[in-house]
Amino acid sequence: MSPKAPASTRTTRAQYFELGLDLLAEGGAPAVTIDALCTRLTVTKGSFYHHFQGIRDFMAQLLLYWEDRYGHRLAREAMETTSVRVMIPSLKRAAAYHTRHEAESAIRALARSNPFAAEVQRRVDQGREDVLVDTYLAAGMPLDRARTYARIGMAILIGMQQRELPVDRDRVYELFDEYQHWIEGALQ
Repeated sequence: MSPKAPASTRTTRAQYFELGLDLLAEGGAPAVTIDALCTRLTVTKGSFYHHFQGIRDFMAQLLLYWEDRYGHRLAREAMETTSVRVMIPSLKRAAAYHTRHEAESAIRALARSNPFAAEVQRRVDQGREDVLVDTYLAAGMPLDRARTYARIGMAILIGMQQRELPVDRDRVYELFDEYQHWIEGALQ
């Protein structure tokens, strides 16, 4: 019997999830396999099954991980700022540079045929839109305009994710920079 590996060398669930997002980004849901995960992490299938019941369980937990870690990141970053004038540029940076765009594009594709993925995607989109609406309301925008501008912001994000692979993050930032000018104009 071989001795257990030291705790510092054990593969964590987060490592599996981050690699799962990488695999999604590279090849969509079909690229996320037990073999691919184990090969890239240089672990045995036993290691995988120590953490997950199978690939379906892994995919469900991966979607929940993405929702918590990346899907709601905009909301967390927005809550850290009290000034609306600081919040809007902060959200712009987060949307452009702190979002797993290619993985999100693959999740959107998966959501077309997987009801659980669709529900997670819907919650993430709604949460992000709600953050934008709340931000614009706090800045003094009327509710109907806040909702419209929030939907435009979401359309920019989703559109870039669907149009470009890989997503040009600097271009996303430029589009959100222009979007910020629209918002500021609407607030005057």
